[in-house]
Parts: sequence; structure tokens; C-alpha cells
Amino acid sequence: MIYLDNGATSFPKPPSVYGAVNRYMRFVGGGAGRSSHKKAREAMEIVTECRAAVAELINVGSPEKIIFTKNATEGLNIIIGGLIKKGDKVVVSPYEHNSVMRPLYEAGAEINILPLDEKGCADVEKISDAASDTAFVIINHVSNVSGAVSDIYRASEICREKNIPLVIDCSQSAGHFDIDVERLCASVVFPGHKGLLGPQGTGVMYLCGISPRPLCFGGTGSSSESMEQPLILPDYYESGTLNVYGIAGLLSGVEFIKEKGGAAEMARHETELAKMLREGLLNMKKVNLVAPKLESFGSVVSFTAENMQPSEIAMLLDENYDIACRSGLHCSPSAHTAYGTMPQGTVRLTPGFFNTKNEIKLTLDAVNTIINKI
Repeated sequence: MIYLDNGATSFPKPPSVYGAVNRYMRFVGGGAGRSSHKKAREAMEIVTECRAAVAELINVGSPEKIIFTKNATEGLNIIIGGLIKKGDKVVVSPYEHNSVMRPLYEAGAEINILPLDEKGCADVEKISDAASDTAFVIINHVSNVSGAVSDIYRASEICREKNIPLVIDCSQSAGHFDIDVERLCASVVFPGHKGLLGPQGTGVMYLCGISPRPLCFGGTGSSSESMEQPLILPDYYESGTLNVYGIAGLLSGVEFIKEKGGAAEMARHETELAKMLREGLLNMKKVNLVAPKLESFGSVVSFTAENMQPSEIAMLLDENYDIACRSGLHCSPSAHTAYGTMPQGTVRLTPGFFNTKNEIKLTLDAVNTIINKI
């Protein structure tokens, strides 16, 4: 199979990730922070080591500020649900995921969507026009529909000037782009199962200058004598037994990225493959590439065809060519509204580190054959 659905979850994983999960399940098995026996201590060592590895990856000086979640959606819900009140004004990028838009809607926030610039990116300069009582700015770093890259560092500068907290969704950029939270001065969330090459059920939240109310209260392994949730980090947000199986795999994924030279080095190969896809699709007469003017893009490529529905193209790629991709709205209707691809959505191809140039060539040949049969 040619797997081009890494924007949903990366596959395959490095062999070391499989080995780390298997080792924990078969030979460790203890609950981190729940007991003092050897197995529990070893589990806690894995969790502590993973916090430190993630902290180093995104330039966080205090690993205890790395909070484990089950995915990026949970982190975004903690922030939005724990801080946003009805009527609060929130500025968002034009290509936010439903993990931002639905919690904002549920909270009753007043949502102000930034426009696209002439190249198809979020026009972060328009943050300067935000009202003085704006509660938050939330920016999707890399669109999961077009691959457009938001200038998060410029957004950070503007937000600091206006004294507005900034939250960045790094779901499509963590593990693909260098992210420096010390420079950003922003809160970030991201999953472990995409660019970080870890298992599903893992995610990370880092908070900067904000303290949302937790979504969940309960056992933390600390201050058990108190009815109150312990305020120390990361315990305040990590009630219940951690997914140490997943965290063991996540640690191995982050170590793999480090071994390969870091996120920027990982991205070189993926961006080259995305560029091949974009150029090949642009040369097909019946294909419309989403955001064709992008100069900077992540490893996300979307297109439509004049004579076929995205769902039909994706089905034929799967059934006739054993190529896995995704069609539809990708949980981001706001992006499709911005790019004019509502309601049918797009075909999305998302190459990863383990894809090859030959696989991209075969995929382009398959798309060309499919769209020219009708």
C-alpha cells in the first residue's frame, strides 16, 4: 500500500515505536506515580523521560510544564472550556479544525475569522484590528486542508503588543516544523500520533500565561489527602492513570526525530514530496489544486477534479491502486468555506517521512488515469 493519510495519523511508525509499546506492555506494566515498587518506578521514568524529550523538542525549559493529553482536541477543549465565557471575543484563523470551532460555539464565544491573504494563508496582520477586549487569538499553524503555513511568530508579536493570549494548534506541524515556544510566548497543543510518530491516544499541551480550569478532576498520585485538585503541574491537568503504553511509544517517536536531525530535517523530505504532488497536480488540466499560490506549505495537498466527486476519486485510488488518502471536509468546514470547496470537500494527500518519490510518481499517474477515464 501507498499510505498518504499521514495528516490523519502517521503510518508506518518507526520500528522502535512498536518495540517500546511492546516492551512496556510485556515487561513494565506498572502505573506511573501510583506505587513505589520497581515496575511503577520504571513506568514513571518513562513518563519523565518523555516529558523531557518533548520539552527539548519545542524548547521548553521546565519539563513539568509538558502536560499529556489523549490528543490535540482534548488540549484545545481544556483551554477553551476552561477559560472562554459566553460573549467572549475570539479571533481564529480561516482554517480552524472543528476541535476549535465546536468548543467555541458551545461556549457561546463571538468568533471572528481572519481572512486569507492573496497566497491562501491566514492574514495574521489583521490580528492588529482585533477589538481591545478580545479574549483570545487561536491560530492553526498548518492547515489540514491546504497545507498553508501561518506566520505564528508574527502572530505572536502582534498578540504581545495587544496583550492578547495566543493559542496555537500545531496538529499538522509538530514533528514537521521547528517550534520554539520560548520565542513564541504562546500556548501550544499537538497530537503524538501524527508528526511525532507516536501511538494514537497521545497528545501534548503547553500553557503560557493562562491557567484554564481542568476538564477532569480526580486521582493524580499526589496530595491524595486533600479534596482539592493539586495545583502543581502537570498534576493539575493529569487526573487518572496515564496512557503509559502510548507515552512509551511517543518517547520513541520523539527520539527517532532527534536521531534524524530534528523536525526541520524530517520536514525536508516531506516538503519535497508535497512539492512533487503540487507540481504534478497543477499540470493536470481537470484538477484544481487548493491554494495553488502557496510559497510555504506543509506536507498536506488537497485537490478537486472537474468531472468527479472527491469521495469517488479516493475510493478508486484505494480499490484500484491500493493508495490510501482522505476525502471530504477533514473536520474543517471553515477551511473549505475559505477556499471555496464546500460542501463536497477535497481529496487530501498527506505524505510522511516513510513515503518515497516513486510512490508520489505512482500516485500522480493513478490520479491522472482516474480523472481522464470519464
